[in-house]
Amino acid sequence: MIAAAKFWDKHAEKYSQRPIKNVDAYERTLERTRAYLSKTDRVLEIGCGTGGTAVKLAGDAGHIIGSDISPAMVGIARGRA
Repeated sequence: MIAAAKFWDKHAEKYSQRPIKNVDAYERTLERTRAYLSKTDRVLEIGCGTGGTAVKLAGDAGHIIGSDISPAMVGIARGRA
């Protein structure tokens, strides 16, 4: 796991700037997810990457915690939050 964390740490900044490849599918997935959330829910996102999805869903849940193997990815996610 250390090798994976180092890999993602190295690529985190570039990854955070990449556009979503299939925006329509991503938006549909967000809408499906929102249908399951309420303002009182506490969500744990495992593998949050740079936090883009958590930020988009933050208004739909009471609390979201994102976790990732890469400290650099989590750092970017914190900045987005």
